[in-house]
Amino acid sequence: MAYTFPLEKFAKKKNYRWYILSVVLIGAFMSALDLNLMYIINPTLQKVFHQPLYIVEWASLAYQLTLTALLPVIGRISDIKGRKKFYNTGFVIFIIGSGMVGVGLSMTWVIGWRVIQSIGAAFLQSNSIAIISANFPGNERGRAIGIQGAVQAIGMSIGPSFGGFIVQNVGWNFAFYINVPVGIIGTILALLILPESRTEGKKEKIDYIGASLFTGFLIIFLYNFSMSSQSGYSPIQLYLLYAVFIILLIVFIIHGLRNEYCIIDFSLFRNLEYVTGNITGLLSYLIIGASLFMLPYYLEYVLNFKEMFAGTIIITVPVFMGIGTPLSGFIADKIGYYKPSVTGFFLIIIGTVLLSFSSQGSSILYILISLSILGFGMGLFTAPNNSSVMSISPPGKLSLVGGFLNMMRSLGNIFGIAIATFIFELYAHESVIGKTVQKSLIFIGYHNVMMAMFVISIIGFVLTLVRRTSGKGRIIHLPEV
Repeated sequence: MAYTFPLEKFAKKKNYRWYILSVVLIGAFMSALDLNLMYIINPTLQKVFHQPLYIVEWASLAYQLTLTALLPVIGRISDIKGRKKFYNTGFVIFIIGSGMVGVGLSMTWVIGWRVIQSIGAAFLQSNSIAIISANFPGNERGRAIGIQGAVQAIGMSIGPSFGGFIVQNVGWNFAFYINVPVGIIGTILALLILPESRTEGKKEKIDYIGASLFTGFLIIFLYNFSMSSQSGYSPIQLYLLYAVFIILLIVFIIHGLRNEYCIIDFSLFRNLEYVTGNITGLLSYLIIGASLFMLPYYLEYVLNFKEMFAGTIIITVPVFMGIGTPLSGFIADKIGYYKPSVTGFFLIIIGTVLLSFSSQGSSILYILISLSILGFGMGLFTAPNNSSVMSISPPGKLSLVGGFLNMMRSLGNIFGIAIATFIFELYAHESVIGKTVQKSLIFIGYHNVMMAMFVISIIGFVLTLVRRTSGKGRIIHLPEV
């Protein structure tokens, strides 16, 4: 008996779009959970493979760099070749990468297969928001994207505690092995449920030259930026790689303006809402990335909390993000994107200023309130901001726009960690790595990082104000849906 996909028993249901969302949520949850696992696993890898931290950290950094560089590239190709096949391919690559990381023959092995794993994650993430946007009408899109954001926040929140349990009771390898059965289930459900997009097989050119240039200059920049704070990194190499980055960037822009099939649609940059939406998305994740990176130092070294208790406190941020994201999506569907996004970024300002005013004797209640406001504000801002940016997408370019949006958020997270590291090490580098921990220097470093995040949050709030996003969710009329 021959079967056609998606199965009619799903495709003919009135609530078919919610089945589609459920499949997308599996990939969203899996990638979010895996990203935060590394914060717990890195110290174990350092002990197992007897490697210094600056090498072990590349198990995380290589994943993020590869993911960030590939998101818009895979997004553009998916728009042309078909989102379903690329989403399914992403599951398969992610499964293989996860299983091989778990084998763990050496640190080099782990880092290499983490890169493969991140390629699968790029296939999943570049298409997730696009699939949702293509199958939900404007009056429900914000709610659906909000639910996806909530699931990602849940994955982020339980990642550290889940990873700690696995490492302590089973072994670090199984933190990656667990992705294999989950990924297999996701692959099967995606095959049975996700619809084919009519753009599949469409005769359009793929700008492989532009994709190579884009990936090249972005990886060079991110690598150089992340390594610039490392002691012993050669200034000659720093300036040389920045020069190469600038040259590749200029060549890419010239090439893109002359090529109608470029992986980035430069015509969208004439739209103020599109530009500010992506910039504010980057800034919001920059603030969250820097804050979550700095909080363990403050909680453990300044307030003298144990690691497990400090991790439990930090979970407050993604938990309240998970509360705020679906709520703001629902509100945005009713009253429009503008008010909830502005309110969200205003709360981010409140959260960062409260954290910057925390002291060496702040109470647990004060810290929890500060983190709750920061997380809830982030949740309120994210869903309407994502939905408004996706609503601008031209027909046939949902994955391109979604991939670029995800790339900007990932860039924000990387920049946040790099900026926090740079500022923090100006004051507290020796106090952390030395035999004697100097609480006052660590606190000064933390305080200055959070003050910088406060300034950045004001910039993001102003950019959100000037957007003047239009009313309720706008329906995207796409020929491929």
